[in-house]
Amino acid sequence: MPIFMVFLAKVGLVNVAFLNRNRKYAILVNFIIAAILTPTPDVVNQMMMGIPLIVLYEISVLAVWAFGKKGFSGFNEESTPPKNISE
Repeated sequence: MPIFMVFLAKVGLVNVAFLNRNRKYAILVNFIIAAILTPTPDVVNQMMMGIPLIVLYEISVLAVWAFGKKGFSGFNEESTPPKNISE
């Protein structure tokens, strides 16, 4: 999840402010995913899957803050075609 979030930050889809503003929705979605993926209906197993997802989300916020500030470079630059030596 942190690598995916850094990629999204470099593309320009998310930033730290967006992740901080939508933290409560991310926690809710993480626990919904944990409830769907756990085979038993008890809360302990759901917490055992939900809490690491929240930790990964927080690591993603830190990774976006550290590595996602500058976008990809070199893609928007105009490139000139190579010159043919024989001409």
